[in-house]
Amino acid sequence: MKRIPTWLIMAGIGITAGSSESAASGFMVRENSAASLATAFAGNASRADEAATVFNNPAGMSWLSGAQTQIGGTGVFPSVNFEGEATVFGSPIPADNSRNNGQFALIPHAYGVFDLSERWKAGFALTVPFGNTIDYSEDWSGRYVNVKTAALSADINPNVSFKVTDRFAIAGGVSLQYLKLDLSSKIPQFLIFGDPSAPDGGFLLKVDSWGWGWNLGALFEPVDGTKIGLTYRSGIDHGMDGTLTFDPTTSPLLGLVDGPANADISVPASITGGITQFLSENFSVSLDAQFTQWHTFKQVLVKSSNPDFLFHEEYRDTWMVSIGAVYRLNQDWTLRAGFGFDESPVVDAFRDTGVPDKDRYMLGLGFGYQITPSVGLDVGYAHYFASGHATMNESVNRIEPITGAIFLNGRYDNHLDYLSISLRTAL
Repeated sequence: MKRIPTWLIMAGIGITAGSSESAASGFMVRENSAASLATAFAGNASRADEAATVFNNPAGMSWLSGAQTQIGGTGVFPSVNFEGEATVFGSPIPADNSRNNGQFALIPHAYGVFDLSERWKAGFALTVPFGNTIDYSEDWSGRYVNVKTAALSADINPNVSFKVTDRFAIAGGVSLQYLKLDLSSKIPQFLIFGDPSAPDGGFLLKVDSWGWGWNLGALFEPVDGTKIGLTYRSGIDHGMDGTLTFDPTTSPLLGLVDGPANADISVPASITGGITQFLSENFSVSLDAQFTQWHTFKQVLVKSSNPDFLFHEEYRDTWMVSIGAVYRLNQDWTLRAGFGFDESPVVDAFRDTGVPDKDRYMLGLGFGYQITPSVGLDVGYAHYFASGHATMNESVNRIEPITGAIFLNGRYDNHLDYLSISLRTAL
């Protein structure tokens, strides 16, 4: 039987792995507190009324009274359903697409704010700023372009703030960030060898790394009841190392070998501005806008024991805008709600099955309850829904990359639900 050129197989794996990997590291996680989730993140840059401001805008620490802590988590309930089929030479490939491909995830968060002096504050934030998990069955239509993509990040972010005047503060910090990516796909050996009885081969790429970044923030209160905030978070370069391994069913005739693998991946920088305006003593409205520089994620070079390969993702810069309101019902209860629009960095021509994303709308609501004078509980819920159906019909990533003979066509019906709980403590 004829040996298949290794470079051809690896070129195909490169396109598949790259698509999944880039989508995972390109998925921003903003759901880092129950209060901000409830307002669709409006006020993150300017409200400065909870310890989560350490991450959202550290200059807001200067508006917090005394030492405070905040811990909690957000449950993610995704619904990702594919409708369509893959064809080889025009004939459908048998498949089962009945599974909900979204995977439940829990996003933890923890913050602390402490006094250093009358004008200096210090704080720390432990968050998950990037992540994504999508798990298809091994017999779904697109198994030859992706089976599973999983990303995990963790960010340790100490900050300090300085209150320059009673109405203006600046802040800065550094981030030590961990990023891990796992992805897998099947190899159509039945087509490569022209043998319908040949089992699928497959691969698993596992890489991770630590990287450094930095952030700045400023908050200005020109008059009582009005706060204006601006914050910047740098991109972080990850030199990721790990392994590329192949399923035992992968034929040795393909010339593929297990071994170390690495890839350089950059997560994007972002800048966020916002304003909070109190319309009465108990009612305030916030507006936020965030610009994220996804354009840095154009292509990634993956190296392994096999020949190197390059893939293209062509992400675009995006905007997120939101409006939210907070109403203090009484001394114990606070009500929150918000609405936002979030652009996807994914473009139709390069959409992949790792993140079959599209522009989306966000609806949030929630409440806060003051359990004791020093302990408070926040609960937030949000529903995200796409502005339309994400399709694979125009994407170069719909083509099975090794043979180029399998085409995935169809659309996604996606939505996301979030439930978040935060416990606040004044020390």
